[in-house]
Amino acid sequence: MEMLYRLRSEEHQILRQGFGQWLSVLGYAPTSVASMPRHLQEFLYYQESRGKYSLSQLSAGDATDFINALQTRIGARTGRGFSTAHINKYIQVLLLFSQYIRRTGKSGVGFTLARLPEDETLPVWLSRQEIRRLYAATEEDVLDLRDRAMLSVFYGCGLRLQEGTALECSDILHERRMLYVRRGKGYRERYVPIAEQSYQDLQTYLEQGRPELLQAPCAAVFIDANKGCPITKQSLYLRIKGLVRKAGIIKPVGTHTLRHSIATHLLESGMKLERIQEFLGHAALDSTQVYTHLINEPTIIADEL
Repeated sequence: MEMLYRLRSEEHQILRQGFGQWLSVLGYAPTSVASMPRHLQEFLYYQESRGKYSLSQLSAGDATDFINALQTRIGARTGRGFSTAHINKYIQVLLLFSQYIRRTGKSGVGFTLARLPEDETLPVWLSRQEIRRLYAATEEDVLDLRDRAMLSVFYGCGLRLQEGTALECSDILHERRMLYVRRGKGYRERYVPIAEQSYQDLQTYLEQGRPELLQAPCAAVFIDANKGCPITKQSLYLRIKGLVRKAGIIKPVGTHTLRHSIATHLLESGMKLERIQEFLGHAALDSTQVYTHLINEPTIIADEL
């Protein structure tokens, strides 16, 4: 798309770059920081095709016109119109771009776009029995100690992949039995309580596993077994996927599945939605309410952990 939607306006090029930097500062995942400016670039190219090469020419209706145009477009690879989910990605980007130009004082123009209704797909989650199987798939060597600590962070504390990868030893507040998430989604910080067993698993890894993996002074909690330095998100994610296979779980499970699972189990246990919202670091309660649908699904078996 970089070549197909090459921008002629230098101002538009600077806007695209600045938007990506702004997303990064807010704590968006690297994948979003890479993809969202490309979606914006397509909108800015659309503006140029209509003779608008400056932000001063932007109007509130331009975003609506662009979304309407997308809904009539045929995908080159599929030969079909864009899916609702695909168009909603553009709507999300345009709403964020509107925030960006207003908060940075570049323009006072705001977009009034609403996401298109999609068929709701509930997130995948693991039962308590499946969580037990994940823990049982770990053994007692150094990497297994690290795996249990990972499960304690992503399931026990409900952290996102980025949050867990960025976790530093000083973020574990031992006296308070809490994790300090310095840079969550949207650049929001929060404190997350650590249950006793999760804390024990973390402590065992820090005392017995991490020193064997470490090759040089490093602040990160999770260390790469081969390089002796902070583990990458990809390596951590793949390690969790390996545990899932070893446990014989056939669901599509990633670190976010563990986050969905602890949220569902907390709700089953009677915790109020507002507390779960704080625990997960959701900006709005709407994001947390999806778990009420999960526990009301008739196929759910709420076995005891």
